[in-house]
Amino acid sequence: IHILYLDYLFFVVSFLNFKILKLLESMYSDTRSLIVDDVMSRPVITARGNDSIKSIAQKMNKYGVNSVVIVDEKNMPIGIVTEGDIIRRLLSKKRNLLFAKASHVMSKPVVTIKRDLSLEDAARMMVNRKIKKLCVVDDKGSLIGIISEGDIVKNASYLIDVLKEIIETGYRKEEV
Repeated sequence: IHILYLDYLFFVVSFLNFKILKLLESMYSDTRSLIVDDVMSRPVITARGNDSIKSIAQKMNKYGVNSVVIVDEKNMPIGIVTEGDIIRRLLSKKRNLLFAKASHVMSKPVVTIKRDLSLEDAARMMVNRKIKKLCVVDDKGSLIGIISEGDIVKNASYLIDVLKEIIETGYRKEEV
C-alpha cells in the first residue's frame, strides 16, 4: 500500500508505505514524538579531508548517496561534500578537480544535532540555516548518523506547518 502526498499543483511531494504507516500508528498510540534518532540514516558514508574528490565521487556512486561527510581522526565531522559542491567547483574552474582534495571543496562548518532532539527541532534548524542535512553527533561530538529533509518529510506528517515553511523558504545555497 502506498499513499501519495501531493502539493497544490498535484506534484508528488512524498509517499507513505506500509512501514511508515506502521511507524505513524505507533507514534499516535504513544505520546512520544519522533526524535532524530528514530529516523536518522546510519552508517554515514565518510571520508578524510585529504581524500581526492574523485574517490569521494566514487563513494557517492557506490553507495547511492549524494553527500559524504568529512571527518577528522576522532570521527568528528569537519565538513560535507555534496554533489552540488562538486558541480559548482567543476563549473567555477578555480581548481582542477583531478587534483582537488575534499578539504578544498567541502562545505563547512558542519551543522550538527544531538540524537535526542525532536524532528521539529531538526526541521527548524534546517530552515534557519538554509541547509538540507544535519550531522548527528553523540555527546563527545563523534558522528553517529545523518538526517536529511527527505527523512523528515517521509517520517513526520505532524510537522506539516514546519515543512510548509521549508518549502516556502527554499534552500538556495549562497554562492561561494
